[in-house]
Order: sequence, then structure tokens, then C-alpha cells
Amino acid sequence: MMIWAFRQLATPCNYLRIRHGSGVLTSKAVYDFVLPAILAGLTFGVAVLFDLPLDVLGNNDLFGALSGLLSILIGFYMAALAAVATFDRAGIDNKLAGGDALLSVRNTDGPGRKDKKLSYRQFISYLFGYASFLSFLIYTVLLLSKSVWPKASAAIEALRFGNFAMTHVIEPASFALIFFFLWQLFLVSLLGIYFLAERIQELHES
Repeated sequence: MMIWAFRQLATPCNYLRIRHGSGVLTSKAVYDFVLPAILAGLTFGVAVLFDLPLDVLGNNDLFGALSGLLSILIGFYMAALAAVATFDRAGIDNKLAGGDALLSVRNTDGPGRKDKKLSYRQFISYLFGYASFLSFLIYTVLLLSKSVWPKASAAIEALRFGNFAMTHVIEPASFALIFFFLWQLFLVSLLGIYFLAERIQELHES
């Protein structure tokens, strides 16, 4: 079994398992899930209201814009991750203020799991690691879909009720899913910029 390999490759996704704050609306989950879902829903509503195409993968203009943006962001996230991982500033290895950022990890001293308290450096590294992973994943999906999607959509539409399924199920669902992750990437990026622009500047040895 190569489960260990998948665990290592999926390590950036541990950012989503970090707990900071209590409650859904007063914790990190707001940036990770609540706001992206709300914004994706609003985007979907605006698209339906103004009769905009929901076929994201078949929209060449939108496809080109997203691909170009993501190719730039991937480099930015990787550079930010490298900078934070090697950054030498007083207090960057302190635990987060205003409540611990906790990540459940395997207990190396015994059975089960335990909560690990993250420092600013660790939290921001996980944040930009996930942003790098997500942007690279979306970019790869878009590139692969560029060649696969036309053939797949044609095959689906050739089936009985295929046109209905494509128009009322597959295209809306793919639109909502893609924009959920795009909005999540946007909000995670803003959170990372906030930490770099403000929180780190206020750090000091304690």
C-alpha cells in the first residue's frame, strides 16, 4: 500500500483541518467554507439572473483568464511559502495570539492522536502551502478539461436526457464547484496577505 505517499502529497490540505476559534461563524471555518459557499451561491445567482453561460469549461474567454491568473498565483504562493519558511523575525515562532491554532496529529509518544499548537510560521506555511496546492490543482484541472471536456460533453448530450442533464445538472454543479474553490482561494489569499502585512509586523519576542 502506498497510503503514506498520498498522505505526504496531500499534506498541504492539512490547512483545512487546522482549528482556530470556536463555532462556525467565529472561527477559521468562515474563511474556509462559509464565505466561499455564500460567494459561490451569489455568483451562481448573478449568472442565472443575467442569463450568463454556466459552462465554465467551455467558455474560452473565462478559461483563458483563469489559466493566466492561476499561472501567476502559483509562483507567488510558492515564493511566499519559501519566504515564510526561512523568515527570521522575532516572535514568528510564537504561538498564535487570540487563541491557539490546533492541528490534530499522530501521537508519537503513544496511541491515538493529539492536538499540536501551531506557531505563526507553521500556520502561515500551511496557509500558503494549501494556496499553492489548490491553485496548482485548479490549473491542472482546467488544462486537462480543455481537451477532455468537449468530447465528454458531446458524449453526454448524445445520451437520452443528456441535454437536460448537461444543462440542468452538470453545468450548474461544475460552475458552483469551480467558483467555490476559486472564492476559497481568493479568501485564503487575503487571509495570508493579512498575516504578512499586519500580524507579522506586530510580532515581538515573548
